[in-house]
Amino acid sequence: KATSVGSEVTAIPVTAATGRIFIMVKNNGANTVYLGDSNVIAGTSGDGYPLEPGDGVTLDLKQEVVLYGRTVTGSSDVRTLEGI
Repeated sequence: KATSVGSEVTAIPVTAATGRIFIMVKNNGANTVYLGDSNVIAGTSGDGYPLEPGDGVTLDLKQEVVLYGRTVTGSSDVRTLEGI
């Protein structure tokens, strides 16, 4: 799934797959995306996990857990693959 992530907190993906047990996330855009909960703060002084352009991460997240992301400025194309 493709999700456009900007400076406002965005769910990644917008809707989780039913029965999800893990999620692979790749920053396919040009801006750093900061991952975290619904209160994630972007930037070097923030609490988000930075996902640099071209980087990816695999997380053991069940369907009930919502992953959020945001950028400092602009937007970035984020791609996900969910395992069920």
